Amino acid sequence: LLRKDSTLLIKSLSAGLGLGLSASITYLLKVSIERKRPFESHPEIISPYSLPQTTSFPSGHTSTAFETATHLSLNFRKWYFVVPAYAWAGSVAYARLHEGIHYPSDVIAGAILGSTCAWLSFKTNKWLVRKTVKIRRRVLKE
Repeated sequence: LLRKDSTLLIKSLSAGLGLGLSASITYLLKVSIERKRPFESHPEIISPYSLPQTTSFPSGHTSTAFETATHLSLNFRKWYFVVPAYAWAGSVAYARLHEGIHYPSDVIAGAILGSTCAWLSFKTNKWLVRKTVKIRRRVLKE
């Protein structure tokens, strides 16, 4: 906004749409499925660092991390954006497993969900930009 860069603003709004979609679907799945966390099912072998209040499936942290990494990789296709972004997202997923807060399937579902939401918001953004350009051209011709 400060630099008045409309392209970056549109990409930021697209990222916000993807994060909102990912968070909403994650919440709905958590409420619908109500899967217990590993430390609740196996307290004799797992003692977590923290005690989350929500249910386990899917991993919200992982879906947010992979949505962010995928969004960055789709919009900024240089390896120095993509590699660190996915390394960070992978480390978030690993941390959720290592802490005993999520099952592997929770983390995999979160990664797929986040990546899919980023891709959908990216494609929706491209479609809307194309539509807007066509409308502007039509208006300018008249």
